[in-house]
Order: sequence, then structure tokens, then C-alpha cells
Amino acid sequence: MELEIERQDPLRFMFESSPSSRRGFLRLCGVIGLPALWAPSHLWAAGRSSRIERIEVYALRYAMAGHFKFFTGPHGAKGRAAVLVKMTTQDGLVGWGQSVPIARWSYETLETVALVLREYFAPVLLGSDPLDLQGAHKLMSGTVASGFSIGMPIARAGIDLALHDLAGKIADKSVAKLWGRTADNPLHLSWTVNPRTPDETAALVEAGLARGYRDFNLKVAPDPEVDLAVAQQVRALAPEAFLWADANGGYSTEVALAIAPKLADAGVDVLEAPLKPNRIQGYQALKQQGALPILMDEGIVSPVELQEFIRLGMLDGVAMKPSRCGGLLSARRQIELLEQQGLMWLGSGLTDPDVSLAATLLLYGAYGLQRPAALNGPQFLTESLLQQPLEVRNGTMVPPSGPGLGVKIDEDKLADLVARTAAEAAKPPRHATTEAQPLRLEWRQVPGKSLALWALGKELWQLHLDPENAHSYFHPLALPGSPALTRDAPADHPWHHGLWFCWKYINGVNYWENAAGSDHPIGRTRWRQVVVQARPDFGARVQMDLLYAPADGDAVLSERRVIEVGPPKADGSYVIDWQADFTALAETVVLDRTPLPGEAGGQAYGGYAGLSLRLQNFSQRSAASNAGPVSFNPQNRYRGRHSALDYSGFLDGKEVGIAVSAHPQNLNAPSPWYVIRSEEMSFFTPAVLCYGATEMSRGQSFRLRYRVFIHPGRWGSQTLQQLKASSP
Repeated sequence: MELEIERQDPLRFMFESSPSSRRGFLRLCGVIGLPALWAPSHLWAAGRSSRIERIEVYALRYAMAGHFKFFTGPHGAKGRAAVLVKMTTQDGLVGWGQSVPIARWSYETLETVALVLREYFAPVLLGSDPLDLQGAHKLMSGTVASGFSIGMPIARAGIDLALHDLAGKIADKSVAKLWGRTADNPLHLSWTVNPRTPDETAALVEAGLARGYRDFNLKVAPDPEVDLAVAQQVRALAPEAFLWADANGGYSTEVALAIAPKLADAGVDVLEAPLKPNRIQGYQALKQQGALPILMDEGIVSPVELQEFIRLGMLDGVAMKPSRCGGLLSARRQIELLEQQGLMWLGSGLTDPDVSLAATLLLYGAYGLQRPAALNGPQFLTESLLQQPLEVRNGTMVPPSGPGLGVKIDEDKLADLVARTAAEAAKPPRHATTEAQPLRLEWRQVPGKSLALWALGKELWQLHLDPENAHSYFHPLALPGSPALTRDAPADHPWHHGLWFCWKYINGVNYWENAAGSDHPIGRTRWRQVVVQARPDFGARVQMDLLYAPADGDAVLSERRVIEVGPPKADGSYVIDWQADFTALAETVVLDRTPLPGEAGGQAYGGYAGLSLRLQNFSQRSAASNAGPVSFNPQNRYRGRHSALDYSGFLDGKEVGIAVSAHPQNLNAPSPWYVIRSEEMSFFTPAVLCYGATEMSRGQSFRLRYRVFIHPGRWGSQTLQQLKASSP
């Protein structure tokens, strides 16, 4: 059957060049119902419209968090590239658009998009009618030639969105209402799972669930065995989820035909872009196989090729992206074509920020998207240029409702981000230098009170030794150029101190929490004979003797503590070796902790004591042991026995973490662990007493040894399995 796309579009191309046609369109949309709306007091005088007077183009990069394979490499790692388009009419009305290139996904880059918008599209559009959307697209097509489809579709989407924004503001309606539709209902979002190794999968799924997401999309290809393992894990963790696998054209036909039935058995619901779009026979074979609904994405830009691909029997539907196909005009026509043919369409995106995200939400809301939208901009982007940023609430987003695209740009934020982007671009490319930048290390010491190592003009770590403190401790622990990974004396638990060692109860006396009205616990920890060696290689050794005593009694326990801090490596990481030898001084010494749930007097927070870390609340926090990802209970806690554990996340847009390895000869090995990931707290400890008290007789001793790793990146079980705790 002939697919008459243009005639079947009820609004035709939405905008016409002639005033009479334009008035007809506006009446059809419900914009013009009374003659007063076309009066000179409105922005539009009868028979005439204001013209486009100025088009400004702003190239920028948004800061990001999290690993996403398309934003890696020397350019992707700099942030999410985007180009904002500011279109101003002679009447001073402003419309905003946005182009969102991804060099590893499309041939369009930040530089080429900005150039084409400034040097090719803007000059031919100046002086034209902002309501003539069809005419604008014709002008752009006449300026940059087509290839297989229209040329520079991501660039032209910025113009398309700005024109829609202007049209809505002219009519004082949202673009959804301009189309005669509403976009009032919240849209459910899908969480992107893009693990580098399968052992990261559970933590990523848990991060999505924690933020209210209930559906997931997986990045798969090229390794089908890994993909199958990831899909099985996600389905097990989210049995009711809509599960969507996206290969981004990464399979061969043979591999795709083999893996599709297995993915279906694993619980995947749809398979997107299994092949490159020019593998026509491969797509036909996959559709005929019927193991999974086959969606196309890359390669569909205009309704023309979509019509051809439907005729050729290549697909069951399309993962829509207005940013991919030149904007809202083309996207609307494609959705309507798919609906006419009874085919599926799903809502997707290109990690869209701000204006592009607003337009996409409006499109999907207006056309009643039934499935969760894979819009992962809010998942990975850490800043916004909007006066009122779009927010995710319990895994959903509501399309904006204001005139046009419904969002307002904060131009001060815009100017700042443009300046930061330009400054970053002016730096020498990372691959142009063969040697790492020196860390510019220096010691800073206050005798008897502290030893600190500085890198790049900031504190890398500091060991606090002041005997007036309740404990000796490390804070901050940082990486070069990063904020502190640790927290010291937070308001919720002021007795927490970065990295520190503390017993909970010794012979029934509390050495952990501060006593009422005091900044010290009832049980006192005191140290003496402190020997500090700050070496020229920027490693350090600290030795001290500690005594544990009730406030008005004799010491009951002694400790000889030796700490070795290794010099920072080229990536800024470093290691702290912690050894402690404890000897009972009293006739009987009982080391104990708050009881566990299920024990007499048990508490949900029971079990802690020993070496402990209080961390910043990283974004996308997760913990992993040498056995695999950590799963938290309903109280946001975890307990288990492992040789090593890592706590990682994103801080200031960078992935960072701290891992601890416990020596296999420690008391109660393999080490018990107690981990918290709550709204208020990131905390973990190799809780040596977690599962029971320890009793000692006078003169009896034991040794604890730990190795602490402060590192960039996120460590999984495979890395942790290779760690060994050693004595200093």
C-alpha cells in the first residue's frame, strides 16, 4: 500500500509561508478563535509577521557523572557536548533550541554542529518568517546537501526546536497545545544499565531502583555472552521491569540471530538497533525470526527512509529521538506513520539536556507514549542551564507546560558554562603530552598535631595527631584536584572522623559516641611516643602507642599502631597500611559492640567497631566485595564476610572510591563488614566484632592489619580479588 505521509499529516507541515495558510493552521490548532487574537495589539499585525532578526549559537559541554560508553575518549570525557540556539525576532521575542551531537554515535560533532549553525543555516534563515517551519527546513536542505538522508540532522534540530519555541510563545501556548494535544501526564523513565563488566550490573540496577526507576534499558554488543549475563542479572533484580536491549548496531547478522532468542529467554522485551542500518537483509531475517520485536534507531532520520524500511519488512518499530531526526517536525510525522501502520514506537534520546529534553518530553507526552522513555540525561548530567531545572520524581518526569517548549534559560549560567567550555578547549589535548602532569607534592607538618601531604595546591591527606582530640584520624582523604572523599565530625554523628579506629565497648564502657555534653566519649583513647617520618619520596611512616582507659580508671588495653602511607602514583592513588597490636592490661578485657538484630537488645545499626570510614555521599553510590556487588537491606545496611570491600561513586563529576583489604590472619577472619548507604550516611567498616564479643586475659595480644586504597574509578569484585592486605 502506498504510504502517503504528507497527505495523512492532519496539520500538514504545521506552518505555511503565506499569511492565509498560517491563519488556517492557527485556527486548526485552536490558537485563533476570535478576531481579537489577530489584532495589532498582539505580536502579529494582520497579514504580516515579524521576521527572524538574529540567531546566536553557543557551544558548550555539560558536566557529567557515571560511565556511559559514548562519553569516553579524549572528547567525550570532557562532558556532554551541546549547542544552544537563541533565535530572536524583530519584535524581541526569543526562541531557544538545542542540538546535541555525540561524536561516538554520529558523524556530527560539537565543532561541526556549531560551525554549520553559524556559517550555513543562520545566514539563510535571517529575515525569514519564524512560523514558516516547512520553509526553514527547505532552506537548510538547500544549504547543506543530503546524504543517504537529510544532511546534518542533529544541527538542524536546534533550529527546528527554536522555531517551535517561538511559535508557542507567539500563540501563548505550549507546542503540545499548538498540535491540538495535551501533555499533562507524567512519563515513566527507563534507567540505563551500561556496565563495564558484569559484576557492576547489580549496583547499577540498585542505583536506579533507589531513585524510583522501575524499568531498565541495557547497552549491549559486541560480546553476546556478557550481554546475556547482564540481561539475566537485571531481570532477576527487576522481575516486573520493561527490559529494553540496545546494541547500537554492534552485532553482526549471525551473532544477532543467535543472541536474540537467548535475550528473549532472559526476559528482554525488545531489541533495538542490533545491526548497522545498511544491513537490510539482516534486519529482514531478524524480523522474520520473530524472537524479539526489532526496533531501528540509527539510520532513520526522515520519514522517507522509514517508509522504505517498513515496505522492506525490516522492523517492528522505531526508538524515536527528535534530536536525531532534525527536530519535532520529522519526529511527529514518523510517529504518525508508525501508528498508521500499527507498528511500535518507543521514546528514546541522546542524553538530552535542558531544551532538547523539554522538547522530547512534550512530544512523547502529546502522543501518549505508553512505554518508559529511555531519557538518561537526568541520570548522567550534573548541571542545568534552566531557571527551573527539569526534575525526576520517583522515576517520572512531567512535560513542561509553559508557552513554547515551556522552559527558560538562565543566561548567567549559560555565559559561565560557555566560558568554562572555551577555557577547557584551549588546553592542550591530553594525547599531545607523553608525561603526566607533576602532582607538585609538598609536606605540611604541625609538630605534635598533624602531618599533611598537599598535591596541586590542595590537601591530599592529613593525619590528625593532636592529643586533645578524642581520636587520631585521617581527614581529608582526597585525590589530586578533588574534594575530600571523607567527612569529619558531621552533624548527625560528630564522633565520626574520616578514617579512624575506635572500639565501641571495652568492659562495658563506651569509647565510640561522645558523652552527653562532651566532645569526648566516656572511655578515653590516649596516645604517646608518636614518631613521624615524612620521607623525600612523599611516603610517610607514623608510629604511636595508645592506651584505652575509663575516664577515672587505669588503662585496660594498650595498642602499638604503625601506619605507612605510600607515595602517590601517577594517577593520584595511594595506599595506607594500618597495623595495630593490642594487649590486655586488665585481668579480663571484653571488647564488644551494639547487639545485632535478633540478639537481646539488638538494633538495626548493631555490629560496628574497629577501623571505620565515613565518606561523602557520592552520587550513584555503590559498594562491592571480592564476592560481588553489595545488596543493601530495607534499612540501607549490609553485613557479610569478605576479604575486601570497595565503596565508590561520583564526586564533583569524577568516579572515585576507597577500598579496604583485611589481612587473612586478622581476628575473626574472613573479616566481617558493616556497610551503610542511606540518605544521610555513607559508612563502612571491617567490623571485627560484628558477630560477637572478644574476651582477653591479662597479657593476651592480637594483631589487626588492613590496607586502605584511595583510588580513581569504581572497583568491582575482580579488582578486589587481586588485593592483599600486608603489614607496614
